[in-house]
Amino acid sequence: MRLSDDDLRAALRAEAAAHQPDRDAMLSRITMAATSAPVTRRRAARRGPRVRMAAAATAVVALFAGGGFANWALAGSDDAAPPAPAPVVSPTAETTGEPSTEPSAASPSPSLSPSPSLSRSLSPSPALPPSPSLSPSRKPSAATPAPTTAQPRDTRVEQGPLWSDGSVVDGSSVVTLKTTEQLTSLDVVIRVARTEGLAVRGATKQTPGGSVTTSVTEEADAVLYRFVLSSADALEPGTYTFTAKYTHPAENRDAGGDTYRARAATASSPALDVYGDFY
Repeated sequence: MRLSDDDLRAALRAEAAAHQPDRDAMLSRITMAATSAPVTRRRAARRGPRVRMAAAATAVVALFAGGGFANWALAGSDDAAPPAPAPVVSPTAETTGEPSTEPSAASPSPSLSPSPSLSRSLSPSPALPPSPSLSPSRKPSAATPAPTTAQPRDTRVEQGPLWSDGSVVDGSSVVTLKTTEQLTSLDVVIRVARTEGLAVRGATKQTPGGSVTTSVTEEADAVLYRFVLSSADALEPGTYTFTAKYTHPAENRDAGGDTYRARAATASSPALDVYGDFY
């Protein structure tokens, strides 16, 4: 019996409303349909119009029922949110050898004009006037105090090949120098602070092999004993002593203000400078 269109629609609605999806059965049906799809199409080609009509009706029912079942089967629960629709991919136009004469519908490319902020950053900054503090200035160098009047501010008893020591022996201030290299120049100054009753008794030295001149200069607050190696001589590596002699009435004189300084030169060290006190 052939159904009219209205009857067919009513039957489909009733079938869809009464349909209770069977998950296992539907999975089996989908699997069988996927594996036997080519055979089904070949058989359907040989069927008559009525069979095709019934198959169409069944397909519509399966479409309505399968949609709900697919959502239910994929979600696994009636409470889960439906899956998001798949993104629609527009077909890519085939590339032809002739260039297209129609304007492209793509959004216009961003303007290549520089932004105001970039223009400002690329604009040359105005030249700054030179700072007065950076301008070169020449300052007069401070004059180095003469070795006969300078008093060492601290102690450095050894430098390079030169070693020194100051001691008080039998009422005299003695400076001992030891060098491991030949001394080509030497200038030793012993500064004895003037104390009550201090009397100068001269200067002596022990510098075998070298000619050393001595001098004594009395100042208001100190007496300077100076020993200078002759420019034509040299002192070989060894130990040398320089003595400042004086007398004083007190049995124990305070040597806290006494200092010494020795400047020398060798082939490898042209500017040696050692200084200290007599403690």
